[in-house]
Amino acid sequence: MNINWIINMVLRRLVSRAVGAGVNAGINAVARRSKPQDRGQGQIAPPVQQAGRSRIPSVKQGRRQR
Repeated sequence: MNINWIINMVLRRLVSRAVGAGVNAGINAVARRSKPQDRGQGQIAPPVQQAGRSRIPSVKQGRRQR
């Protein structure tokens, strides 16, 4: 075994562990972000139907042209 081979093996393990830790951290961050955060302020989320309506601006009916 040559010194270059040993260095390459050590670096390969270190890099693979670092990449694995980064992937796990990213997955955990996304999982934490998707959970609903309850801060205890008593805020109730509006139902889906009402929330959808509040985001869509109402359109006034114009006069029809002949």
